Amino acid sequence: MANQLTKKLDRFFLAFLMINPFLDVISGVYIKVLETVTEQSFDAISTPMTPSLVIRMAVLLLFGLSALISFDKKAIGAALPVGLAWVMSVIGEAIFFYSFNLYTDVQYIARFCYNLAVILVYMAVFRRMGISKQELCRKLCDVLCFSLLLLSSTIVISYIFGMGYTTYADRYGYRGTRGFFYSGNDITAILMAGLPVIMCAFMQLSSPSRKRYASYALSGSLTAICLMLIGTKTAFIAVIGASAVMICCALWRFSKGDRAPFRRLLVLLAVSLFIFALMALFSSESVFAEIRTSFMSTGNTMEKEGAATALLSGRQTKLKDALKSFLEGGVYTYLFGVGRGTRSAIIEMDLFEVVIYYGAFGALCMLWLYLKLGLGYVINFFKNLGQLQNDLMPIACLLSLGLCAGYLIIAGHILFSVTSGFYFSYMLIFGQVLYCEKPEQLTIF
Repeated sequence: MANQLTKKLDRFFLAFLMINPFLDVISGVYIKVLETVTEQSFDAISTPMTPSLVIRMAVLLLFGLSALISFDKKAIGAALPVGLAWVMSVIGEAIFFYSFNLYTDVQYIARFCYNLAVILVYMAVFRRMGISKQELCRKLCDVLCFSLLLLSSTIVISYIFGMGYTTYADRYGYRGTRGFFYSGNDITAILMAGLPVIMCAFMQLSSPSRKRYASYALSGSLTAICLMLIGTKTAFIAVIGASAVMICCALWRFSKGDRAPFRRLLVLLAVSLFIFALMALFSSESVFAEIRTSFMSTGNTMEKEGAATALLSGRQTKLKDALKSFLEGGVYTYLFGVGRGTRSAIIEMDLFEVVIYYGAFGALCMLWLYLKLGLGYVINFFKNLGQLQNDLMPIACLLSLGLCAGYLIIAGHILFSVTSGFYFSYMLIFGQVLYCEKPEQLTIF
């Protein structure tokens, strides 16, 4: 009975990989409609909730059910200390700050647990699939290709029809576009994580069908274009970094007599230029002028307001305020943090949020798995440099994880986001798959 239920849950979790990006699109449209009807911003609405968050919290319960049914002691053992860290932070709120926002506290830790559960559960699901490593890698790339294609298409379509949100609406005016995605940081993190991998996957496609070839070409091109349309500093860094590294890889392969990767990069460039031409033809805005304005704005901000503001977009002010409360709290807050519920606004810098909200104990319980997988991947990468002669994907995955790691430090919206956090967890799993001998040996501990 237990085995049958586990198989059914595994099939659902695999199907959910394809459902997942639709949730973000639906949620973005829902927020836009809700704001239009209520005539107020989503943040101003009391206890805001989106359809995607409700569904993902239900999936989180299924993740827990799956771990209990299969009695995955190690997965359960990794999750329990996180719950304890959260309880201790909430107790500290009540004792030392005399008030707390339980709804905010629960929602925030639930998001973190969801992303953690993605790693623990999907690692087990992939281990039980019974397919080869090559087939699993292909399927993981196909899921990423589909997800990026869907998400980036919505941004381009929104731009053409002049709908959705602008990335920035500040003292310097309106610039950049993020479609119907309410959080620009969330969608940027997804596209950033996927771009190097999808470019590399297209460069190395072996005897693809026309449909698969076209899907990967469109996915890679649209993802790069959307990052430029979003127009944030990190978005441009992702495009420039991914393109530079993949060009170097293609030239290296070219020098070895393999011209296919370089030809594929030229295809991506040609497709991107074609899409830009269509956007310029059908859009009322000058797409190149808008991208140039976004690109130049960082330099203007740095010149007028300093490097810290240009890099952190004012987050340093919220960090100083939260850090002051943390340092004034004494030994208890050093150990268990000030809690999320004591803060009216998030810092938007994940690493600092973990330490300040949940203390040293919380940081240890919540970050060790990410550090283990991330640093483990780096070690495996340098141990297996010879593998790069036949497969460039480890370089792309390393770049993806590096970009995400840097982003969660300076901009946040990964560890505590069910949107982008899912794909960061996904890439950590993908990194494990690249260096396992076969999926049956896929393990964390």
